[in-house]
Amino acid sequence: MASNPIEIRLLGQRIALKTAGDPELIQEVIQIVSRRIEDAEKRVKSGIPHHVALLALLDLAEEHVQAKRRVVEQQRQFEAKAHELKGLIEAEFK
Repeated sequence: MASNPIEIRLLGQRIALKTAGDPELIQEVIQIVSRRIEDAEKRVKSGIPHHVALLALLDLAEEHVQAKRRVVEQQRQFEAKAHELKGLIEAEFK
């Protein structure tokens, strides 16, 4: 897959990227990051760009960890239900 150059602006900085990813996915990611940075800018009193970026990164990491935990819990529930159903099916054929 060919590498596509794109240019974005975050925290007043121009950033040139090369990506071979899905353009729609890349735009969605950029929008999420931009929103997180805007939210973080409102909460950081110092206004120091790397503090803003770190806060946005921490917010995204927290959301990622929460999502992973939800997936693990849903997988556990699914496996428990599958085990229960298997037992019911086996009992029915005995």
